[in-house]
Amino acid sequence: MTKSAGRPPLSETDIQEFRARVATHAMSIYREDGFDAVSMRRLSKAVGCAPTTLYAHFAGKTEILMLLWAEVLSDMEEHVRACLKGRTEPADRLREAALAFVTYWVDHPEHFRLVFMSNNVGRSEVDSFIESGNIENGFEIFRNLIRDLDPGCEDANVKSETLVAGMIGLAMCLNTISNYPWPTLSQMTRQLLSGTIS
Repeated sequence: MTKSAGRPPLSETDIQEFRARVATHAMSIYREDGFDAVSMRRLSKAVGCAPTTLYAHFAGKTEILMLLWAEVLSDMEEHVRACLKGRTEPADRLREAALAFVTYWVDHPEHFRLVFMSNNVGRSEVDSFIESGNIENGFEIFRNLIRDLDPGCEDANVKSETLVAGMIGLAMCLNTISNYPWPTLSQMTRQLLSGTIS
């Protein structure tokens, strides 16, 4: 009988825990020094593994960026859903979700920059991430809330996508031109929703 060499294969749980550890360290490096500083060598040192181990789990730095994008969008979605607990009125739920969405990005400007303003990210990387479904899942909540508000709405997709684009624009202004005397976040969000909630 031949004995196989090397370590036994990792379980799915082990793989997910490793990926989560990598994401935690990558986010820490990003917060300290920006995404350009998240090299495979520096990240492997922070995680405590060889660079070859990282490459066994990730095709490269771009895949790690996509992992971080997915983690941030999941965190944002959890935040929005938590703000909806106990609310039953459809218009109130949509207002609260929109306010929670914009507030999340304003309260986490480093997450906003990572997801919406990453440097040296090509169109193909963004397209790959969109195709993964992660970004759409994060925005689907607004489409569902608009349908709850108006079950017969034929343009729920257009309304929700326009709303999301407007909310990202609000967050962009509040994060990048913060010293401008903007109206309150609540006032601007209500104004943005005025075209959706009659």
